[in-house]
Amino acid sequence: MVCLRRHKAQKGFTLIEVMIALVILATGLLALMTMQIVSIKANAFSSEMTYSTILGQRQLETLKYEGFSHSDLTAGNHTYTPSPPSLPPLVDSKGATYSMSWTVTDTTANMKTINLTVTWQSRQQGTEAETATITTNLRTIVCQ
Repeated sequence: MVCLRRHKAQKGFTLIEVMIALVILATGLLALMTMQIVSIKANAFSSEMTYSTILGQRQLETLKYEGFSHSDLTAGNHTYTPSPPSLPPLVDSKGATYSMSWTVTDTTANMKTINLTVTWQSRQQGTEAETATITTNLRTIVCQ
């Protein structure tokens, strides 16, 4: 009868040790994959938020440039309409459509407060079947 013994000179891993290492590795890789998905969604939402902020800031600068007595700066609610009207609505490169509105409040005789809201439907924050309505709010003061 031959006795199989492991000599001290023989080194290596048993099959069970390799299997345990593979399970640990697979668990770590699955966690990394989940983090990648979350990161991609967060980056896409960040892109939408940046675009909405740029649109809002551009509109605020346009309103400031138009002058204190322009019709877009009269007290009340206003909605953005493309000028000329034949232009398409505000759409980013990924197809998200943005709408813009603002409220002007006469603070004093020489000062107006503008509250501007940019709204869009985010596919990144909703589920596959639905979208989430997201808003970006900007505020500025215009003086005469």
